[in-house]
Amino acid sequence: MKTNDNIVKKSFVSCIIFIIIVIVVFYFIFRENNYHDVYSILKNANRSYLLLAILCMSCFSICEALNIKTSLNLLKEKTTFKQCYKYALAGFFVAGITPSSSGGDPMQLYLMTKDKIKISNGALTLLLKLLSFQLTVVFLSIIGFITSHNLFLKSLGNLRYIIYLGAFLNILVGTLYFLIIFFKPIVVYLVSLLSKLFTKLHIKKREQIIENLNKQVEEYSNAAIYIKKNKLVLFKIFLITLIQMSLYYAIPYFVYLSLGFDKYSIFTFIALQSVLFVSVSSLPFPGAVGVSELTFMRIYKTMFERAILGSAMVITRFINFYVFIIYSGIVLIYLILKDNFNKG
Repeated sequence: MKTNDNIVKKSFVSCIIFIIIVIVVFYFIFRENNYHDVYSILKNANRSYLLLAILCMSCFSICEALNIKTSLNLLKEKTTFKQCYKYALAGFFVAGITPSSSGGDPMQLYLMTKDKIKISNGALTLLLKLLSFQLTVVFLSIIGFITSHNLFLKSLGNLRYIIYLGAFLNILVGTLYFLIIFFKPIVVYLVSLLSKLFTKLHIKKREQIIENLNKQVEEYSNAAIYIKKNKLVLFKIFLITLIQMSLYYAIPYFVYLSLGFDKYSIFTFIALQSVLFVSVSSLPFPGAVGVSELTFMRIYKTMFERAILGSAMVITRFINFYVFIIYSGIVLIYLILKDNFNKG
């Protein structure tokens, strides 16, 4: 119970910090982009394409809910789509307000345990989801960088080092997941080396850190057994995640079309957005607020006219993040209160 209370308290504190950061970011955004101009451009935009962008974002959590339901059902956990959609919204909302998206999975696991789902099954489901997500975003970003590297080099300038750092961190994490699942002895050896290093450096709480690392290795090893027995299911989850992220990455393209442009293809936008996402998602900013806006302005400056670039960024970020954060928060609170009322 204490752990659950800590999750809720940390989420509340993160929410307050997130709101403060958003206010600061919005101040700088609208200092450069008059909100009247944004409204005027939005009013004259093609609403059909904007609806398609909103539909892409709506499908994001639906795909995640399908993946969660697929894994839980295979583990003999009886769940409804509404429950899994609640977990998906919780993941997006809490990940969006915590640094490096670190709070999403703990909140999802907390809600699963409240719904009488075994902790081990819930944790395994989230591990599979995380593995599929990491493989997908790295896979798409590598393809995106290969196919569109000239656009990156042309538009980013010194900001490319942030892109390289974020991409490196995500690829490193993806590699570690792969090693833990399929090459456990290598990881065990690396953990033992890390333990010796911590001892020499007299790191405080080193025993607790190593113990947690070994625990994580064991959890991922259990996931490896599950994956080897259910390869087809993992492939299905990977495909759904691929669709999920492709739709998410396509949102700037539909905003682009809504503003009357058609020079670049949807594949170019997916390529650019995949690299942008993998670069900023691992950085320690809640929802990558501020960094995402800055990189958007740099990456897409050759694709939108200068006069409306800022407005395009604001519209895109509202569709693929800010509005959905508000929506997911409201729906999540409603579903939790409804569940508590029905159980009470």
